[in-house]
Amino acid sequence: MSEADRSALEEISIRNLGVIENAVVPFTKGLNVLTGETGAGKTMVLTALALILGGKSDQDLIRSGSERLSAAGIFRLSKKSEPELKELLKTHDPEIENNRLLFTRSVSSDGKARANLGGVAVPASVLANFGEELIEIHGQSANVRLTKTVRQRELLDRYAGEKFAEKLSRYRDDYQSYHELSKNIAELKVALKKRDQEIADLEELVEAYAKIRPNSGELSNVENDISRLDSIEDLRAGAAMADNVLNSESENVLISLAIARRSLESIKGKDAQLDEIREALVESILNLNDVAADLSRYTENLDLDPNALANAQDRRAQLNSIIKKFGKNPDKYQALEEIIVDAEKAKARIIDLTGGEDRITALSKELEASFQVLQDSAQKISGLRAASAKKLGNLVTTEVRQLAMPHATFSLKINTYDSAEIKNYSINGLDEVLMIFASHSGGELLPIAKAASGGELSRLMLALEVVIAESEPLGTYVFDEVDAGIGGKAAIEVGRRLSALSKNAQVIVVTHLAQVAAWADNHLVVIKSESGVITESSITKVAGAERESEIARMLSGQEESAIAKEHAKELLTIVRG
Repeated sequence: MSEADRSALEEISIRNLGVIENAVVPFTKGLNVLTGETGAGKTMVLTALALILGGKSDQDLIRSGSERLSAAGIFRLSKKSEPELKELLKTHDPEIENNRLLFTRSVSSDGKARANLGGVAVPASVLANFGEELIEIHGQSANVRLTKTVRQRELLDRYAGEKFAEKLSRYRDDYQSYHELSKNIAELKVALKKRDQEIADLEELVEAYAKIRPNSGELSNVENDISRLDSIEDLRAGAAMADNVLNSESENVLISLAIARRSLESIKGKDAQLDEIREALVESILNLNDVAADLSRYTENLDLDPNALANAQDRRAQLNSIIKKFGKNPDKYQALEEIIVDAEKAKARIIDLTGGEDRITALSKELEASFQVLQDSAQKISGLRAASAKKLGNLVTTEVRQLAMPHATFSLKINTYDSAEIKNYSINGLDEVLMIFASHSGGELLPIAKAASGGELSRLMLALEVVIAESEPLGTYVFDEVDAGIGGKAAIEVGRRLSALSKNAQVIVVTHLAQVAAWADNHLVVIKSESGVITESSITKVAGAERESEIARMLSGQEESAIAKEHAKELLTIVRG
């Protein structure tokens, strides 16, 4: 992919950030270089870039005496945006003018930060998500990340290209499908286990109910019977005495009342008031006759079943036992009523719950088929990674040998785990990628964390990006301290490789080395004023004699030195030539 087909950072504007009061930094295609004396504010430009890309905000960055800092960046988008970027644009729908997208960030002295994308307020994380699709920043932390196996796999996968990305995406779909199906089976098994327990509980309820056969309201009735039977002798004595008063053959209340009624009958019709009394007496006598008959039957029945009390107590115990085992309501009478209802519904519920094993069997067969698909997909991924790793190792070795390490060797070791074990699968496949390196001929290839110094690690990262940039769509690469720990011929070669990278993508470099700066297509100088404040005019593009003076200053510390200027001209001639 050529640079013309990629996105690019066109401009960063900065207000009240660190020592920078107000500055606009223009960038072009090709290699952009930022130079300047130590403390001039070069790093603040990268700090502003980090802010607009969703980095951590800090009120300590606000320029002394100011209430707020702000930073903004304009990206020109590619006309052939990648799917991930297209999806982000569709989701957040920022305003895009002339194919330009504006990122802004502000931080106030009270620590509150705001982020905007295309004029729309967004969380800082959204800026970060967009930034990942537009720009790659390399500094000391990025070089340290290179020693992590996760980062090493990411770089290899980036190099492997679009075909690999499609296969990896398909594998991840297969991986998600397998685990979702496995999760469904596990959840169904848990549900069936609970179901089996529920069926067992229902069957136990049905069995207990069938044995006891409780009736609605029965517990209250049984307890009343027990209370009555438990006082049988007192009831018998009291009832017998009352029965004797009402039903005695020789003399009883009813006989006396009958005599009274006949007396009143003999004078019936002579006094209305007395007639009312007679009628009341007649009604009372009829009621007492009923009471006397009931009392006689009650007295007779007290002696019918000598085992009634024991039977009632046994029945109460049965009812209490089923309530204790199956009751849910604290009110025992209500609990029994609910048990009766549950028991009557239990058989139908058991029928509803029966089955489910057939579903697990069917899903398990699906899972076996899904695993086969996952296995095949993972093996294809591993094969593509192995081929890409060999090619990448050779290309990076060629690149790094041109960075003043003529006998260095770089390779990628891939450990592929057993595909028969599901535990070995991850969202990225079966592979563990390890970058190994030797800086001199015959040296043992060791993990780069052990084998490469800080300067070698920076150059190795540069070599990787030069190779990878040819096959990936990223528009802008930023390097800070890529020249750390090197000089002379090595620095010339670092500049040469940065220039090579800029043929495929926009490159922005902060450097202290003239040998790197000499390769710039756009050379920007940050100049610190006497007051220590950088104004808009303090960041300028230099060319011709001005650029020669800056290169001379970087070589000798004296921009007006005639010898240094001659060296600067010679260096620029070598680079052009």
